[in-house]
Amino acid sequence: MTNNIKVTVISPAYNEAANLEELVQRVHKTLTKFVGKRNWEFIVVNDNSSDNSKVILEKLKKKYQNLRPVHHYKNRGQTGCFDTGFKLARGDIVITMDGDLEVHPEDIPLFLEKMKHPDVDVVNGIRTNRKHTFAINSLSRIYNILMFLVFQSPVYDAASNFTAFRSKFIKGINLKYNDHRYIIPIVQRRGAREFDEVIIHHDYRKSGISKYNAMKKFFFGFFELCYAWYRINVVKEYDRK
Repeated sequence: MTNNIKVTVISPAYNEAANLEELVQRVHKTLTKFVGKRNWEFIVVNDNSSDNSKVILEKLKKKYQNLRPVHHYKNRGQTGCFDTGFKLARGDIVITMDGDLEVHPEDIPLFLEKMKHPDVDVVNGIRTNRKHTFAINSLSRIYNILMFLVFQSPVYDAASNFTAFRSKFIKGINLKYNDHRYIIPIVQRRGAREFDEVIIHHDYRKSGISKYNAMKKFFFGFFELCYAWYRINVVKEYDRK
């Protein structure tokens, strides 16, 4: 693999052993067809899984040269996985995508087509036909309304986690707490101005257990959002130095 990496895809993985082989195969097939054999990388961050995710990823690494598995030896959550991925990413375009196969790797070209326009800084995915429960969908709608009211969020589905960025907006940041939920206002603060959106597929989880805790998000989400606003806009933690 050369160092001329155009696209980096980052996926967190916590006890996703049953999904990993299909995930890697589908990402490989999609990006090889759209980008080429050598100009992309797939960083899967294994977040101290208690299943055999590490073994599977190391085995897949031998078959797929574009795969870069990374292993946390302490659970750092989704924010920690994205933080690790951002620090290691070499691509000009960096795409975050959950590793549970609820979203489709085959939709990655939709983002890359939008990013061909030189003025577009960020492309976000919209899950229009979500297969989540009523409670999760309702909380997500409330979250998106609050994101608009508090941050003037320019995207419809700020919690999709399927997002493409110009690398200059995410390099050098140190995510903490649950800041994977606030990457959109963070990159806005760092200078991203032109946002676009694409409609993506969304499926039921094939296997494994969802890590989403609806009740916890309900009770603590608003206070967390306000604290994120304070850190981003008052303390200015993510401003470029």
